[in-house]
Amino acid sequence: MQDTIRIATRKSPLALAQCNKVIDMLRDKTSDYKFKLIPTTTSGDTVSVDNFKSNGGKGLFIKELEHSLLNNKADIAVHSMKDVPAELDSRFDIMPVLERECPQDIMISKKYHNLHNLPKNAKVGTSSPRRMALLRAISPDFEIVEIRGNIGTRLKKLEEEKCDALILAAAGLHRLNLSEKITEYIPQDSFVPSAGQGVLCIEFLKKNKGVKKIVSNLANHELNVCVTQEREFVRTISGDCNSPIGVISGVDKDKFTLTGYVSDIKGCSFIKSKYECKIKDSMKAGRIFGKIFIQQGAKKLLES
Repeated sequence: MQDTIRIATRKSPLALAQCNKVIDMLRDKTSDYKFKLIPTTTSGDTVSVDNFKSNGGKGLFIKELEHSLLNNKADIAVHSMKDVPAELDSRFDIMPVLERECPQDIMISKKYHNLHNLPKNAKVGTSSPRRMALLRAISPDFEIVEIRGNIGTRLKKLEEEKCDALILAAAGLHRLNLSEKITEYIPQDSFVPSAGQGVLCIEFLKKNKGVKKIVSNLANHELNVCVTQEREFVRTISGDCNSPIGVISGVDKDKFTLTGYVSDIKGCSFIKSKYECKIKDSMKAGRIFGKIFIQQGAKKLLES
């Protein structure tokens, strides 16, 4: 086995910060190895908004990193779990690592104290179909400003007054030590997060047994159960990165809970529900919950 673990990553400040957190964890568990970052520009960082939507959405953020694994240029890749499509290529495996960072969405604004203080025609910056639908449910007159790019790019748009507020994931601000910029933590009961939001994961080739053994040292069983069932919910209702879908799970003693949200793109019609079971029965929870949503019309909402 080699003595250097090569890590494929996007070049953004957040991606590099996330990689360094994973490296610190790996060093705690595996002192025999050195680590080398392989920064890579991904399609998700360079394509236009229209091409981004028509070519797989957030899946484009991991495409080139997976090529690095397949071409033996890297041994592992580090991702935000919410960027990984629910339907993963069968050649790869993923492992959630570390503890889950705050899964909530947040608002940043220079003018307004919270989401419900925004004027009904406010300009709100986001690129997420889920957030767009949730925002339009609050006010159909919100002007959604589609902003992509790293957190610095988005904050600059706010500084330039291109929008009145930004909606982002709390986790990214926390990992970049930018928590002081957060105006409001939006309650996750009203803004149900994306599957896997706040979670980092390591992706690797299934056939790479040596790497799999190293990564398995970082396993967090409870987190793995939560993320697996959130992703299974999305997979069951045939959702993708362009779908207005939210799902968040939790464990309380012997109880497992899933909260789900599916909407049409306009935020006019939506389904929001909760599912509870014993933790020992949780391995089928995502699929069962997804089927309940299908019976309630989730696929029709997504098609519309």
